Amino acid sequence: MTFRLSSLLLLSGCILSLVSGCGLVSPQDSSGLKARDLAASAHPIMPEGPPANSLKSELPIPRDGSIDTEVASFSGRRHGSFQVELDRACDYVVPAQKIFRKRGLPPDLVYVALVESGFVPKAKSRAKAVGMWQIIPCTGARLGLLKNRWVDERCNPMKAAQAAADYLSLLYDDLGNWPLALAAYNAGENRVRVALEQSGLKTFWELSNAGLLPLETRRYVPSVYAAVIIAGAPSRFGFRYKPEHYVARYEKVCVPGGVKLAWVGKKIGVSKSELLDCNPELCKPVTPPSCSQYQLCVPRGCRDDVLAALANGAPHQEAPSRNFTRRFAPSRKTSRGAVHKVGARQTRSGPAAGRKWPARKPSAMNHAKKAQAPKPGRLLKASRIDRARVCKEGVARFLVNGKKGATGGKKGGPRKPVTHKPIHYQIGHGDTLATIARRFHVPVKALCTQNDLRPGRKIHPGTRIVICAEQSGCSRTVGRNE
Repeated sequence: MTFRLSSLLLLSGCILSLVSGCGLVSPQDSSGLKARDLAASAHPIMPEGPPANSLKSELPIPRDGSIDTEVASFSGRRHGSFQVELDRACDYVVPAQKIFRKRGLPPDLVYVALVESGFVPKAKSRAKAVGMWQIIPCTGARLGLLKNRWVDERCNPMKAAQAAADYLSLLYDDLGNWPLALAAYNAGENRVRVALEQSGLKTFWELSNAGLLPLETRRYVPSVYAAVIIAGAPSRFGFRYKPEHYVARYEKVCVPGGVKLAWVGKKIGVSKSELLDCNPELCKPVTPPSCSQYQLCVPRGCRDDVLAALANGAPHQEAPSRNFTRRFAPSRKTSRGAVHKVGARQTRSGPAAGRKWPARKPSAMNHAKKAQAPKPGRLLKASRIDRARVCKEGVARFLVNGKKGATGGKKGGPRKPVTHKPIHYQIGHGDTLATIARRFHVPVKALCTQNDLRPGRKIHPGTRIVICAEQSGCSRTVGRNE
């Protein structure tokens, strides 16, 4: 009886405490409690970010069968060529790795150049990618690499390595991991981004297995990882490779712009071709004339000799030339005038137009008949002439010295241009309306009007066309046998 009474009292006390506790909870607190309970019962939301073990400064090797396939290919069927590429890599890997480390990137990314070009500084592809790192023109311009008629910095191994490091860093920041960044380096960032957005997939390996990337890209990324694996343990796969024994073969010396490499090579006992190999970014065997000072690479130990040669005497410097290309063979001077060698497709008036000579003068000086065309290889003479003037229609008119009555001398008042007779030009292989118009300084539209041709029409070798200043009487195409 006592036990039952104590149990009832204990139970009533629990009920009173529960009621009093519920009375202390406000409606707002109760709603907050429900929200916390719902949040606790739902799945936690993980923040978006790069996958685990893919820090920007590290390049972990994924586990995928395609990488093993490329390792077997390099160490088996392609063993000989891969060994040659490793030998070539010894001259560039160490300084390139310093560039990548300085930017906080994995140093093993230097083996992108091994897969891209085999560490060939002047390699070229069908997509107009140039250099060891295979950078296309638009990407090179984005990355600040200079390209003009004198220099192409995409072929400079270290400058291109700096640009490639910057580009790979941007791709990693955009895509979040190195496999996707490497795929974008090969196929283009837009192509990889579109494949991710349209498919909803997240990794390169999923895109590769689904066939959503080009075959070249699907093999390219595993090839980079395979090259990293072999470079890390070359003897395990039967290769000889010790990049840590790197010794710089070249050193830089500051020379003026416009200095010919032949002059530098003569002073230090090095051939011009060897200096071009030291400076693969140079498009011509001369330092850029527009540069006041240029950092020229010379073989190690030759720097002091170059400085001494520059101190003893100023070299011959080439001045920047105009932006045009001479399209005709140069004439050589003799005591009796200039000599011109007739080309395979030149007519009697062709050399005169090309070398800015009067149309009748070569025939008169070479005892040739008017209608007789010179044979290819024959040398023609011409007297000294003045610079040609170009009329508004674009046809060159020429002035001859020594005829004051016809052309006007210094005392005879202003000179009057002497016009050509119509030129009958025989179309050769490779000629187009545009090239002919440029050669004879005639607008394409005027050339078409004179010969009843449509712009863009295909012209056939052997056909003759008329080129003249006046359109009257010249508006027809001359047949092949005329």
